[in-house]
Amino acid sequence: MPDYRHFTLTGTRTSRGYTTPPPGGGDRKSLPYPDRATHGEKLLQDLERAERNAQARQQSEPIREGLQFIPMRFSEGSDFDLKLQSLAGNESSGIRILSVREKGTTKEYLVAVPDGKVAGLGKKFRKYRDEDSETGRPKNEDFAASVASIEAGELADYWTEPKGALPVSDHLLWWEVWLSSSPGDEVEAWFRRVAGEQKILVSSQQVRFPDRLVILAYATITQWEAFPGLLQYLAEFRRAKLVAGEFTRLNPASQAEYIQDLLSRTQFAPSDAVRVCLLDTGVDRGHPLLEASLSVTDLQSWREEWGANDHAGHGTELAGICLFGSLVGPLYDGEQIELKHRLESVKIIPPFGRNEPPDYGPITVGAMALAETSSPHSSRVFCLAVTVEGEDHWRPTLWSAAIDQACAGALDEQQRLVIISAGNLGEEVIGKNYPAENHVSSVEDPAQAWNALTVGAYTNMAWMDEVALEGYTPIAKPGSLSPASRTSLCWNENGPYKPDVVFEGGNYARNAQCFITSVEDLDLLTTASLTKTQALLGTTRNTSAATALAARMAAILQAEYPAYWPESIRGLMVHSAEWTPQMLEEFPFRDRRQRLKVYGMGVPNLTRARRSAEGFATMVIQDHLQPYKLTSGDNATHEMHFHHLPLPRKVLEELGSTPVRMRVTLSYFIEPNPPRRGYVARYQYASHGLRFSVRRPQETPERMIARLSTTEWPIENGKKKRPFETISDDRNWDLGPEAVSVRGSIHSDAWEGTAAQLALSNLIGVYPVSGWWRYRKDRTIVEKSARYSLIVSISTSDTTVDLYNIIANEISSRISAGIATEIPT
Repeated sequence: MPDYRHFTLTGTRTSRGYTTPPPGGGDRKSLPYPDRATHGEKLLQDLERAERNAQARQQSEPIREGLQFIPMRFSEGSDFDLKLQSLAGNESSGIRILSVREKGTTKEYLVAVPDGKVAGLGKKFRKYRDEDSETGRPKNEDFAASVASIEAGELADYWTEPKGALPVSDHLLWWEVWLSSSPGDEVEAWFRRVAGEQKILVSSQQVRFPDRLVILAYATITQWEAFPGLLQYLAEFRRAKLVAGEFTRLNPASQAEYIQDLLSRTQFAPSDAVRVCLLDTGVDRGHPLLEASLSVTDLQSWREEWGANDHAGHGTELAGICLFGSLVGPLYDGEQIELKHRLESVKIIPPFGRNEPPDYGPITVGAMALAETSSPHSSRVFCLAVTVEGEDHWRPTLWSAAIDQACAGALDEQQRLVIISAGNLGEEVIGKNYPAENHVSSVEDPAQAWNALTVGAYTNMAWMDEVALEGYTPIAKPGSLSPASRTSLCWNENGPYKPDVVFEGGNYARNAQCFITSVEDLDLLTTASLTKTQALLGTTRNTSAATALAARMAAILQAEYPAYWPESIRGLMVHSAEWTPQMLEEFPFRDRRQRLKVYGMGVPNLTRARRSAEGFATMVIQDHLQPYKLTSGDNATHEMHFHHLPLPRKVLEELGSTPVRMRVTLSYFIEPNPPRRGYVARYQYASHGLRFSVRRPQETPERMIARLSTTEWPIENGKKKRPFETISDDRNWDLGPEAVSVRGSIHSDAWEGTAAQLALSNLIGVYPVSGWWRYRKDRTIVEKSARYSLIVSISTSDTTVDLYNIIANEISSRISAGIATEIPT
């Protein structure tokens, strides 16, 4: 039987210069600009008052000791977005955005204005009040009109939690202290020394981002108010997140007689195989189904005194799913099983109480390092099914940003694949108002991480045999959302769509009196913790089970394609996903954005992700692109790539109206910059962004290049002019560019049409969009190279057409002919 491995393409790329084209069409939005004389005078008075108040406070408040700038709070007007670039200017101005807080529909920006730059701001406002530009509008109008008010900054303004006021003065709690810091400075040593003098308990851990140092400290607001010189380096405060530690309870069934039979039919993976590393409550290695896949040296704990055994049962439950999937099939079907992956475990949850301090960012990253140090030459997938509820929603947290940083390899150039659960509803509300409660319940921290694969839960389970459950019916319909799974439907458009995909998470049942219960028949069968029960088998459910299934699939793919990057494995999983008929019925095309926020791209298909077939061919391209280049101004975009796919034009044109489907997925990792300073230009969270575009039928390569970039546009009368009219895209896309081009680091879409249309869809462009790398002045940052994985599949329902071998023949022809991979004309 043919082995239809995916095509891994090289030599398909042509690089061209890239300049972002102007947005198409539309007049400038008509806004109710304030009266310039009145508003300009108000801003000048606000600025003077803020400077006077700040100078007076510097003499009496210890936190302002040695301060060389004035913290000011700029409030944006209700009809305007504050023009951050105009406010901060270039880096030489010294004016810095420290943080941003949402206040209803507007925002407040905490800004550090150097003592000598206050007069410059006043000059801007006077020009706005008194002078006109060449267009006849007031000078600096966009900036001045966007500012509603200016006040002197206070310590309370550094609190950036999305909800809730600053804690009361005597309330002790763990704080995330975000400090402005550059590599090699002495900020950490200074902070730890002064904190010790102030009797403030400080975590021994820390997390570093490009210009921030984050340390957890246990203190009151009164202690911070007495902290000498704190505002010299403080950028923001956040409340440290606490993990609840409540995990799914098992109702184990004793079926030990089947275990030995399964063991006799199982070939376990060797010691150097790909691993799934569980970051959880530990694993009971003594379980007979786990022992051969989990070495003693691969069973670790964040703190040695915790022990590496499973104190809660949760980790052991997930271990069985990571290894075998749901055990119902393996136990009963009698087939031979050959495992290609193994297990690792690093315990990150203490057996009693909670982590003090709750440093889950460095704990998670440190636990990854423990596994990697123990077995440095092994490939692994990290499985994290521990989350915490909060009000952060899409906003990056210390925990989610630390995971993004680890995935990107920002500190050690080692990229990683992390699978995270979307989180579950509380037991008291599961199913009570399904699915409305799920739709308003946000994905939990740290599942908003851009680079991680976030997993929600759906279910196909609806069959119950238990006699005691007469009168009960399943809550969720087959193919729809599992009753406990959270979504991002309540997020605004600032964040990526989460979850990315959904896996089986089981179902719940209810009766006519709306009493809701978990049911073993609607759960996944797995290994039970020997420290919690005498049974060998138990059940698990919800997004934890779904995440374990996802980690298993990722490990299988990594074993199958060892040369594929983590970006590619994540991309293949998303690329293989499809929505069930029930999902499409709930959210038709007009509601496709909502569908993405509930189900992501749907349910991944292991068979399709693992292999192509006669009528289904997948091509994988792994490449590097330099998004930006250093210039004398505000830097610029640098290059875009065009990939010439091995699609035989003549053969496809002969197939004419044969129906085909083309799917494209672009997967890459961003480097995070998580201070809460807004999502504009230099203060964006992502280091860079990439997008893809497929050549449109009837579009020549030259027209495609001109559509995507202005670099090669001709110049007339000193201005660049569009050389061609843009040809519209009449292909039937599942989502369309507006739904695909959202924040995040993975983008996927598909279209259906004819083979003739596919013949002219042989070019895919990959180009950069904005990110914070671009706005630095350090060439080593601005001109970094970004990895990406581009995955393309073409398929047909016509069983007479062997697309796989058509592409294989085209690749062979190119190789034998030594054809250069330039863009064809």
